[in-house]
Amino acid sequence: MDDHAHAEAFEPENSGSRATGHGRDAMAEIDASAPAPRAQWLTDLPAILSAGLICGLLTAMFAISAAALLFSSVLSTHITLAIGICLFGTIVLSLVIALFSSCPGMLSVTQEVTVVTLAVIAASIHGTMFAAHSEADILATIIVMIGLATALTGAALFAMGTFRLGRLIRYIPYPVLAGFLAGMGWLIVSGAMAVVLGAPVTRQTLPIMLETVSLIKWGPAVIFALGVDLVARRSGNPLVLPLAIATFLLLFHVSAWQLDLSLAELQRQGWLFAPPQDGSITLPFQGNPLERADWQVIWSELPKISALLAISGTALLFASSGIELSVRRDIDLDRELRAAGLANMLAGTGGGAAGFQGLGLTILAHHLGAPYRATGVLVAAVCVAVLFFGATLLSVIPIPLFGGLLLWIGGGLLYQWLIGIYAKVSHREYLVVLLIVVLMATVGLLEGISVGVFAAAALFTLEYARVDVVKYAVTGETYHSRVEHEAEDQAYLRKHGAQIHVLRLQGFIFFGSVHQLHQRIRGCFDTSDIRFLVLDCRDVTGFDSSAIQSLSKICEMVRGKDGRLIVSALKPAISKRLNRLILQGSHGSPVLYFDEVDEAVVWCEDRMLHKWELRPCTLQTQRIVDQLARDLDYPQAFQALRPYLEKIRLGPQMPLIQQGDQGADIYFIENGFIKVQLETASERTIHLRTLGPGTIVGEMSFFLNRARTASAIAETDAVLWRLRQDDLLRMTQLEPGLAHALNSYFLRTVAERLDQSNRLVRSLMD
Repeated sequence: MDDHAHAEAFEPENSGSRATGHGRDAMAEIDASAPAPRAQWLTDLPAILSAGLICGLLTAMFAISAAALLFSSVLSTHITLAIGICLFGTIVLSLVIALFSSCPGMLSVTQEVTVVTLAVIAASIHGTMFAAHSEADILATIIVMIGLATALTGAALFAMGTFRLGRLIRYIPYPVLAGFLAGMGWLIVSGAMAVVLGAPVTRQTLPIMLETVSLIKWGPAVIFALGVDLVARRSGNPLVLPLAIATFLLLFHVSAWQLDLSLAELQRQGWLFAPPQDGSITLPFQGNPLERADWQVIWSELPKISALLAISGTALLFASSGIELSVRRDIDLDRELRAAGLANMLAGTGGGAAGFQGLGLTILAHHLGAPYRATGVLVAAVCVAVLFFGATLLSVIPIPLFGGLLLWIGGGLLYQWLIGIYAKVSHREYLVVLLIVVLMATVGLLEGISVGVFAAAALFTLEYARVDVVKYAVTGETYHSRVEHEAEDQAYLRKHGAQIHVLRLQGFIFFGSVHQLHQRIRGCFDTSDIRFLVLDCRDVTGFDSSAIQSLSKICEMVRGKDGRLIVSALKPAISKRLNRLILQGSHGSPVLYFDEVDEAVVWCEDRMLHKWELRPCTLQTQRIVDQLARDLDYPQAFQALRPYLEKIRLGPQMPLIQQGDQGADIYFIENGFIKVQLETASERTIHLRTLGPGTIVGEMSFFLNRARTASAIAETDAVLWRLRQDDLLRMTQLEPGLAHALNSYFLRTVAERLDQSNRLVRSLMD
């Protein structure tokens, strides 16, 4: 893009065209801002001098080409003023960024991307003031506008760097950026043709382009651009462009000499720019343009200037990221923003055009072995020499050469971001790119970007609305709470588990996706006998107002089906908004809120067990006696086991098992609840399960004879019976039948827990 479109000529793999600083693993492990040793600097002095001269001349050429683009349509007779504006801006940019960049050897130039925007604003001002103002007033207004726009751009870039907003590049929709760059490519190409032909390219002037006189002018420019691009892509040699420029100049002047055409005749025919009468380039701050500027017209162009701020920030971040990848050095994007901001503020004060770090020129300097700050200073010095002593360059450099340089830059952007991008994006995204290009070419820059952003947002909304907001859906048949109940209760909960329906939601729930959630819930109630609907919002990032409105409708639908809506892990602010909406005129919240989904499922299971009219005796002591008699198929099992068991009483929060301890005891829970939790290295505890009356705890270490893998703590007052491993061995010797029955019971319990986990996994994978 802009100058960093030149990367294709200097970087065969075109790594600079990729977005935002990925690939840092390949960076050299050195501080990009660290100065090179003095001996190394002196050794590389010849490379620094040659790179400074070559890159300086190229920078001056690009600045002059940008100047031709700046006044390409309505003010072409004031080319020396445009050159002064662009050269002055380039000098300040090169010097300041060379000194303050985070990457030594960083070169800068007035960029075509920013110049195109300034040219659009200049043409708009000219059209507004043409009928009622003198040309001097128009020029003064345009000069002040350019300086103000550059200074404001610098202030915005500096503020972005100060507030560390370099990461903003990550938030720009890729199709919008691609469309903008391709549209800029088209504007540069059309501007290049206007430079060569001396008139803007319109429908009316298209037939003129096919005339012999016009073909002879723009044909060499096209051949030059195609030739440079072809050779540069194949060879990757950084000297391709300087050699191509020298060859073009030689061929042009040899041809003019053979045709016996004088400089004056070439100027009259539009092959060369006419040199200024006083032999010098006009500086933008000469004559105090502030006195004649029409500020009301300038204020009317502020929307376009604001677009320049966004364009410059985006382009700078992309250019810096491309440089980072290409030269394999870490670059501080925020520091680059501050450096470019300071440079643009200083350049704008003197009326210079905006610009920033140049990817192509920086890569060229590094390839020439001159990654030093002195290189950028020498580039600025060369541009100063051209500014004050190089006005005669206009007498010898053909206009088609300027046009060819612009065609090479703009054509590279068009190819890369309109053709090369086709295989990298979806068809819908590519249509957004095309839409932006067409609108920028036919309607305007702001209109193209604005519609493109809207289209990208609409496309994102459409695509995101298709993402299923339900991460998974399970019922109480396979999904149980961490509370492990007695076997009969577990069997009842599995049998009637369809009454509990858990939907785990994900992402941002908004107007585009909440409808599918509403329809899915309606289908669940139409096809199943659901009493409890649990919405797990652990992975939900937020709800918009439309989604909250729909949640209230879902609540009313669930209540109409005689169900209960339970929401877990919902952010407090959202739950308050939902309550305010649902409780209009109601008493008692129709929605239950829990911090975790497990708490919600526990509540549902308790309600189901409470309504179980034929539930076995709830007397805890009798239940463990009956359960052991049934599970061991031994009528007096508890009485037979009693000599081998030790009764233990625990109060709330008293530890039973400590993770990591050596122990080989197993516990029967008669009364109360025991919480099993895993303690991690980060001192965070993970709740594994809660065991209730009629269950066992400690079986893993009991059978594997290893350290405890988790901790167990009493949640309530609890009564347990402990069986030691030695007592089981003694039972095996004295009562082998009872020991065999007990081991079979333990094995079934472990197998049932594993089966429950397997059924849950299968249900999540369906």
